[in-house]
Amino acid sequence: MAVKVTWLHWLFLLLAVLLEVFGTSIMKVSHSWQFSFGSELGLAIMWACIACSYFSLAKATTALPVGVAFALWDAIGLVFILLFSVFILGEHINWIKCMGLVCVLCGGFLVHRGTDTH
Repeated sequence: MAVKVTWLHWLFLLLAVLLEVFGTSIMKVSHSWQFSFGSELGLAIMWACIACSYFSLAKATTALPVGVAFALWDAIGLVFILLFSVFILGEHINWIKCMGLVCVLCGGFLVHRGTDTH
């Protein structure tokens, strides 16, 4: 018997994305922390966030199709991580990266649209 998809499943997916983005971002930022064991603390936070992200993704897939959940988790996370790297870390973006993001997002949403939820 299939579980009915509710707003809670989408909320778990959103939480999984946010935890992944935070964990990945803190991994990079923590290398500039000047206090003792700053980098190690950053890595511990990253691992905790990634673990919680996968837990939330698993909760989302109790009703959402795993392909849809993973595609959206990956695509939306990639967009947010790239935006963080551009606006916070000062990394550069060019038209090729922009086109890659468009392709990833379109792929994620096409997987969602093409999935039969009956």
